[in-house]
Amino acid sequence: MTKPSGRAREVLLDLLLAALVLTSVVLTVRVWYPEPLFGDSDTTEPSLQQQPVPIVREMPEIFRPERIVVARADGGRAELHAGSPTYSTSWHRIRKALTGLDVRGGATLIDQVPRGDAGAPSLELFLPTALQVGQWADLLQWQAPFLRNGSMLVDRVIVTLGERPAVYLSGPLGFELYLADLPEDQRAALVAHVERLDPTLFGPYRELVLDGLQVTAAPGLMVPDVKAWPAAEVTVLMPDLWEEEARYFPDLSVVRQIDEQDARSLTDGRRLLRITGAGVLQYRTAEGSAPAASPELEQALEAAGQWVGSRGGWPQDVVLHRYERDAGVGRLAFEVHTGGRYPVQSLPGAMQVHVSAAARVVYFERTPTVANVTFEEALLPLVPPEDALAHALPAAPLLSSEPVRAMYLTYLLRPPAGAGEPWTAEPTWVIQAGSTEVYVNAVAREFPLPPKVLH
Repeated sequence: MTKPSGRAREVLLDLLLAALVLTSVVLTVRVWYPEPLFGDSDTTEPSLQQQPVPIVREMPEIFRPERIVVARADGGRAELHAGSPTYSTSWHRIRKALTGLDVRGGATLIDQVPRGDAGAPSLELFLPTALQVGQWADLLQWQAPFLRNGSMLVDRVIVTLGERPAVYLSGPLGFELYLADLPEDQRAALVAHVERLDPTLFGPYRELVLDGLQVTAAPGLMVPDVKAWPAAEVTVLMPDLWEEEARYFPDLSVVRQIDEQDARSLTDGRRLLRITGAGVLQYRTAEGSAPAASPELEQALEAAGQWVGSRGGWPQDVVLHRYERDAGVGRLAFEVHTGGRYPVQSLPGAMQVHVSAAARVVYFERTPTVANVTFEEALLPLVPPEDALAHALPAAPLLSSEPVRAMYLTYLLRPPAGAGEPWTAEPTWVIQAGSTEVYVNAVAREFPLPPKVLH
């Protein structure tokens, strides 16, 4: 066999060098721009009933409503949930109507929102977190040079579309506020949109029967009148420790592994990355000296947005549920709210970001991302809402003193009970009274599961 000539050898070496450079570039891109946590978007028609959108680097619209309740002029009622095209279209139109409202003095305390305008539709937005009126005014660009009651907390927006269309606000403490009249062109656009909604979205609802329960309900509260829901099967994407390593450690050469009974961890002495057997990812870093004051919400969101966006991105189905400031750290807690025909959600804290006074992320946690939820033919019998309230009372005695402001059905994501078992989503009654939330498993069974109470 003859040896290649000097010129041929140079060409061969050049080709080999080019291949090595190309491989290096590809690997670098894979490290710094990893695959979306929800997987690639598929161009074929999905065979499953729900297909979440891939994550992106920018923070999603975390203040969008958890759900939108539509009441038609004929009394029909529908709940629209994030993740469905109808929700997206409706929220786009409602946000357009609410943005830039001429509030003037606005936000005046009233006795009760006038919901009884016969023959007129209305809309109610269940906001994911309670913010001050002034903060909502900034987010929706209201024209409000002087905003009365601007420091009051609000977590509901009610839009009435009758003869005098108007926008009202409600807060977790039970007060209600008149905000502004709705311009006629926006009223007409929203009425037309409600009339065009698919009639199959509107289901049976009824009032609660509270005789002998020692529970009261807010005016206008309605609950779904259903006896059974289909069983659900959840597919989640579990994080891989080694794929995540490059996102959280600047120098991989000093990282060592720590094995636990139900978790695996990596650390470089200053940072700890931990993935539990249930697929919960937790990251913690040491924090240096900093001023004692915790950051304002806007500062915490800016720091969190940049940090999370540079380490894989944001799931598009999260909303901000709560912000707490304590001991120099601001704690952002997010929920998952998604679905289509049926709503699916998590407990608060599906994603957590803790930001220090120096605007540094010192703790991050997220549950596995939902790949798909399928609904089976088998139906699960549900407990009536009154039975769910009775079951919740011993664990949440606040329900006997605070009126129930909201009660709805959802599929609640639950971590596996043991190693190797799947995540599940079971029908759950969610009860809201004041700033307290109670989650009661809605599946009728001989021995009911204990409720979960969050304050």
